[in-house]
Amino acid sequence: MVPEWDLKDIYIGMMQFMVVQLIGLLLIVFFPRIALWLPSVMYDN
Repeated sequence: MVPEWDLKDIYIGMMQFMVVQLIGLLLIVFFPRIALWLPSVMYDN
């Protein structure tokens, strides 16, 4: 932990990564075939 950094600055810095993860999660929830595509290709179902 760096004493010069405010906790607010750390949260603001990580917010862009959290938004990207949330978008990815929502895509998988609403379009589950995205997550199931690669296993179906690998196991030839």
